[in-house]
Amino acid sequence: MASRVGLDRAAVVHAAIDIVDREGVEALTMARLAASLGIRVPSLYAHVPGQAGLRRELWMWTVNDLGERLRDSVMGRSGHEALAEFATAFRYYARDYPGRYQLTLSPPDPLDEEALDVGRRANTAFEAVIRSFGLTGVDAVHLGRAVRAAIHGFVGLEARYALGPENVDESFGHLLTLLSRGLAPADVVAATG
Repeated sequence: MASRVGLDRAAVVHAAIDIVDREGVEALTMARLAASLGIRVPSLYAHVPGQAGLRRELWMWTVNDLGERLRDSVMGRSGHEALAEFATAFRYYARDYPGRYQLTLSPPDPLDEEALDVGRRANTAFEAVIRSFGLTGVDAVHLGRAVRAAIHGFVGLEARYALGPENVDESFGHLLTLLSRGLAPADVVAATG
């Protein structure tokens, strides 16, 4: 196979994402990727520095992709509405793109400054949701982690069919209500309790 004219890093990443979307993360090998591009494996090294370099590029692409979708979901929203839209967009991303979602859970090691910047940008939507509840500082960090863990846990269990087939959307709604109550300022919670 000859090298393709005009092939660049972005084209390699998009071809890899296509394989992940269609066949899953496990199917993505350098040989599989090279074959899909119509080139030999050594030619890939002109665009990505091996499997670890490819995984770094894929992590950055998918985290950025997810971050953009999440930012769009919360634009102009606050409080429970923002949390519900954020969590729903997150859930649908994991459901519609399970391979991509799996890639977001495997950051490059070590995390270099470029990768850290991608992660920070992707996290701006979540930070906006947490701020919309009036949380800042250490409280925002700890409660944000708890909320993220709850959403990720639900999404992970749902993906493995561990929640059962009935009323899963309703259960997700209850989770979001519970999380919103937990994020509300203490005086608001006391007034409604």
